[in-house]
Amino acid sequence: MPGRSAYPPPGNTILRWIGDTGSNLPADVQRQLRSVFFTSKAPIILGSVNSCVVATIAWLHTGLFPLAVIAGLDCILVVVRLLLQLRTRAPSGPIFAGGLLFALLQGATVCLVVSSGDPALTVLVVSSAFATVGGIIGRNFAAPRYALLQVLLIDGCFKISFLWRYPEYWPLVTIQAVVFVLISVKILHQQHATTTKALLGEIESRERSVTDSLTGLANRRGLEDAFSKSASAGAMRSLLYLDLDDFKKTNDRFGHDAGDELLRQVAARMRDVAGPEPLLCRLGGDEFVILAERLSADEAQHLGRRLIASLCVPYRLGDHVLASVGASVGVVSDAGDGAALRDMLRRADRALYRAKASGKGTCVLGHRSDEETARDESVPAADVA
Repeated sequence: MPGRSAYPPPGNTILRWIGDTGSNLPADVQRQLRSVFFTSKAPIILGSVNSCVVATIAWLHTGLFPLAVIAGLDCILVVVRLLLQLRTRAPSGPIFAGGLLFALLQGATVCLVVSSGDPALTVLVVSSAFATVGGIIGRNFAAPRYALLQVLLIDGCFKISFLWRYPEYWPLVTIQAVVFVLISVKILHQQHATTTKALLGEIESRERSVTDSLTGLANRRGLEDAFSKSASAGAMRSLLYLDLDDFKKTNDRFGHDAGDELLRQVAARMRDVAGPEPLLCRLGGDEFVILAERLSADEAQHLGRRLIASLCVPYRLGDHVLASVGASVGVVSDAGDGAALRDMLRRADRALYRAKASGKGTCVLGHRSDEETARDESVPAADVA
């Protein structure tokens, strides 16, 4: 399933609601929470082995054939659930459906054993069931509704079968049911909130490490990460190296605060011109780099010309401050042949140097070898329609 992210939500509306990991959370956090249900195999195996053994013992002890059926279904279900975990890019609905079926089988075992009236076997099966409940709360809190429904399937089957035999205890069982549900909900939400907070903190920390604090664009590390990902995908890439003309004069004249504001406005204009797909990076000072995938050399050069035309429009830096700067751009392209970032930056920097030398306010297309320098094209910003 090309193009689909790993650990997608369920396709079915009901299962999507049950397996919700937090609809108000960023998509990346939701995916990380859902990944728990795809990656933890040991609890599934151990839980199924335990339930299969318990159901088998209960069948041999009571002779109730439905318990043999449950034991067989448990064995089949564990294989199916493990196979579903391999489908990391398929909707996760079957994952949650398998977990609910597992809980239902545990509840059915408890119901049959409690209804049989065997006290020793009842203690054994109920103890096993509530150990499973503890495991569910500890493992499946990433989707609180899913975990709670599993718990209710097991606990509900126990309480219904118990009240069927001992109806006189319904007031006590009712109180216990309410308290049990409230405690379970509280624990699930606390664990979910703690994990979510940690994931959000991790994402925020990662974003700070790859983001320029002044402009909100990527920094050099962010550029390196994005370039590395594009290299692994074998994509065609273009690199635009942009430098502001006469920025130092503006900074010296109006002060650093005004200079910082100008850089922020430059970044905003670059976003407007480049659109959402290219990665915009501030290397430092007034130097910027744009990493654009799936752009040919001519298309990248056209983008460079549009940037120059936009950035040369005067900037209002205060009530009575109007400043003007220009821009020069060097462009290089890599047709998915695995060029290193430092090599492309070096070539783009040479192209930028030629743009500056040719009178500034131009976009120069750099070529792979010095022998092709003569073919470099310099296009004045004034030629932009």
